[in-house]
Amino acid sequence: MRQPTTEDWARSHDISTAPTPPAVEGYNEPCAFTARQIATRAVILQGIVAVASDIDPEPVAEWFQDQGVWESVSPNERALLADPSAVGWDATHGFRWRQEAEWTLLWTVGKVEALGLPVRRCDTRRLVDEIIPPLGADIEPFLASAELRPPGVLLAEDDRHYDLWCRYFQTRREGDHRLPSDLEVSVLYQRQYAFEWLHGIEAWDDVQCDA
Repeated sequence: MRQPTTEDWARSHDISTAPTPPAVEGYNEPCAFTARQIATRAVILQGIVAVASDIDPEPVAEWFQDQGVWESVSPNERALLADPSAVGWDATHGFRWRQEAEWTLLWTVGKVEALGLPVRRCDTRRLVDEIIPPLGADIEPFLASAELRPPGVLLAEDDRHYDLWCRYFQTRREGDHRLPSDLEVSVLYQRQYAFEWLHGIEAWDDVQCDA
């Protein structure tokens, strides 16, 4: 039996396959974080991904301190910056994948047009060359230009990814042959991680992606 595509699979569960799902009408609850706080977290993730990919941590740590965002660096991220060699392979690998969570946060503040279904990795070239300020640069213009999407839009995309995450586990229990052939599970996980953090309940290092 042919494995379904993620689009087919999502549609079979009545999950939106649009680039951005229709906004939840009448929902006006504000996000737990400001656009500036979310943009700050995205900048930090960019630096952390770079260090996990063998960039010298010292200039990154100095940049965070110079730009006044050091207090927003999580304990696990500080450990990486202090001594990347002391961080295990699994943790370092996880840090590299954080660019997908970063991409999700950039979408929430209008820096990325659409997330779509989790079938491909983010555009690393755009992240480095066009979106995030380069290492050592002033990040204030970037932070000031961040603008939160409306609550109904955020909730719709949050709901879509939560539904996909839950359906992934349900489908896996039924047999891997039922899983979509093009689903990027690590991308889905990182996106779900970002949306869970945006609820403002758990600190960045402590987010749990329950299903």
